[in-house]
Amino acid sequence: MKENKFIDNEAFQPKDEEEREKLEFFWNRCTPEDTDVTESISQKTFRKIHEEERKSTVQQKRSSKTLYITIASVAASLLLLVAGNWFFSHDNSAGIKEVAALMSSVDPEDAEDITLMMSDSKKLQIETDSRVAYTSKGTVSVNSKSLSHDAEMEDVKEEKSAAKNEYNQLIVPKGKRSQLLLSDGTKVWVNSGTKVIYPRVFKGNKREIYVEGEIYLEVAHNAEKPFFVNASGFEVKVLGTCFDVFAYKQMEARVVLAEGSVQIKDNNEKLIKMVPNELVSIAENGIKEKIRVNANDYKAWIDGLMILDGENLNRLAERLSLYYGKKIVCDSSLYNETVYGKLDLRDDLNDIIDFIKSMIPLSAREENGVIYLYRE
Repeated sequence: MKENKFIDNEAFQPKDEEEREKLEFFWNRCTPEDTDVTESISQKTFRKIHEEERKSTVQQKRSSKTLYITIASVAASLLLLVAGNWFFSHDNSAGIKEVAALMSSVDPEDAEDITLMMSDSKKLQIETDSRVAYTSKGTVSVNSKSLSHDAEMEDVKEEKSAAKNEYNQLIVPKGKRSQLLLSDGTKVWVNSGTKVIYPRVFKGNKREIYVEGEIYLEVAHNAEKPFFVNASGFEVKVLGTCFDVFAYKQMEARVVLAEGSVQIKDNNEKLIKMVPNELVSIAENGIKEKIRVNANDYKAWIDGLMILDGENLNRLAERLSLYYGKKIVCDSSLYNETVYGKLDLRDDLNDIIDFIKSMIPLSAREENGVIYLYRE
């Protein structure tokens, strides 16, 4: 394990716990074989420290401890920047969750447009329901239009980066949806308010992606290279199958299996296997329960439908908020009211609310862009 030069509990206080975890991860677990890279990071970091020291001689009013904290903070920021650039352009043994923790990103809650974030830091805004597709070499296109203006040059770049892990992100804001074709042929439907992190090309002996939100997958079969979907609190392992992963931050997570077989592991290392038409729910403290369902009901959203079989109104309001991109708040007296039927999500939101009114006596009003549902 490397000596931890900057994380001094007494003198250096990171801005937040996330920054501390990133620093700890880099120092303790990222060990590049290329010593030139290590030396480069060290030289740049200490050069920045010396610059700050020279500046500080003019400002004698600062205490030595405050000065050290300032220098360490600047060094830590530079370290994270340099380390991040190295980390995402070199092959390494880190898992996709660690990659996701270190990557700069856009929160789907804050995004306005569907955004494709490339491994070279380029960002591209694309239209709703667009299809982002990767070839086996990692060439990317949107709705069959290649993002490369020079196919020959792109091939050269791909050959040079053959040994690298390059991760892209697809961020889909509320009210929009997209589709993703991964380099191995796996198809992914991406629902509203969702972020997916994935490599341009799968390398090594397994395929891994990370998700926050909801996706439906048709995984390309490859018995020698199992597929893993990682989310906060659990992972799903599969060889080739169809299933839905629902993993929004603000709601209880679940996995619904349509075809094949999958295995779920939570953060407590608890394992559970699934067969078609089963739903496993995952709470903050791990796997909660497994029940029988009709899996088709849980993938209907990819066709613009929502099947309701006793959905409680509070949860339905949260799902509609994600799908339509407009916040809907349900009065607590209506939380446990249940809704049945089929919603066509291509309809206007007002029509959806009128449908709900036909089953539950309630009123709706809009204030400052928020729709409130309350009992009559």
